[in-house]
Amino acid sequence: MKKLIPFITFATMAFTGLSAQAQVVKQKASSGMAKAEGALDKGLASQGLKNQGLYGELGLSLLSYKISNHGISAKPIMLRGIVGYDYHPQLAAEAMLGLGLRGGSATGYFGSAYNVSAGTMIGVYAKPRLQLGDMEVFGRLGLVNTSSSVRGYTGTDGGAGLSYGAGFSYLTDWASFNHRKISINADYMSYYSGSGVKYTGFTLGAGMKF
Repeated sequence: MKKLIPFITFATMAFTGLSAQAQVVKQKASSGMAKAEGALDKGLASQGLKNQGLYGELGLSLLSYKISNHGISAKPIMLRGIVGYDYHPQLAAEAMLGLGLRGGSATGYFGSAYNVSAGTMIGVYAKPRLQLGDMEVFGRLGLVNTSSSVRGYTGTDGGAGLSYGAGFSYLTDWASFNHRKISINADYMSYYSGSGVKYTGFTLGAGMKF
């Protein structure tokens, strides 16, 4: 037992030291978050905006890509990020960035093989919405530029144009850093339609207000 006493004393001191270090790290993280929020508040205030209206979303998009006049059809996957601002309880403005994670192979007319890359999407949207308790039902209408590419195809495979869709969001009891609640969201979008090309997709993701 006497041999164990020094070991127990050392373990207790080590645990106390680690706990103190963890508390210091937590305090520094909170301080850093507070400073970042302060800088964000000042930046938004200079533009006449408020931090409370800012939010972000990140989701995984399962896309459907078709070129009808050549029979090309593929299902690439995209990572989509959105930053939005609540201008009004029933209206928000959003900026969207999509990055292709995985392409898709397709076979066109006469057995021709193609490789479809999701590329990059950049868009801006107006987002009218209706709040129903913890659930929000919304629509989107805006402009998107797609830079998809189809290896082996020489015609038009993307472009810029009108984009629209609809979806819903649900505010959960889950909380992230600084006790901000997390919402889950799902939507179906038509990203681009023109020159025989049709680009649509279903997205499932999560969001948080800043």
